[in-house]
Amino acid sequence: MTLKQSLTRWLATLGLLLALTACASTPRLVPHAFSFNGWSDGWQATVELLEYSYGDQYREVQGKAENGYSAGVSTGVNGPMPVGDFLYVRWRLKPTGEVLEDKVDLRHRLPRDMTDQELTFVIEGRKLYVYVVTPQLVTSQNKAPLLKTWLSRYNRAYEIYPTLSQP
Repeated sequence: MTLKQSLTRWLATLGLLLALTACASTPRLVPHAFSFNGWSDGWQATVELLEYSYGDQYREVQGKAENGYSAGVSTGVNGPMPVGDFLYVRWRLKPTGEVLEDKVDLRHRLPRDMTDQELTFVIEGRKLYVYVVTPQLVTSQNKAPLLKTWLSRYNRAYEIYPTLSQP
């Protein structure tokens, strides 16, 4: 084998290894938060959360009811994590027992940079509402509209589902 053939083979192997490494690499982590709070937002009295998933790459932002119990009434995860491509929520209306679900494609709804922002949702009967909460504080000089999420009392927030409003 000539030096040229050895070098060509070595470069091809290196290229293959780099391609495999890129495919197997972990997703980009962005410091942000995911939360929901049925007590503060008022839906725990009429709705039982059965399942939720903010994307499918980070187990800490997924939950599922087991053994007849709910998937929870509130949670909060904050720190470096992958930005989810979707939000899936399944819930039961307590008065009727009807089970509903919604899967929101977040790819064109979230801001380009989720750094220090928070994704949250509110369930109101048959409707799911999804919000981005910014780090910008609401003050007496910096008023902001109150939304269905209690977080909008303290930080600027905007609805990204079912409507898509801009901050």
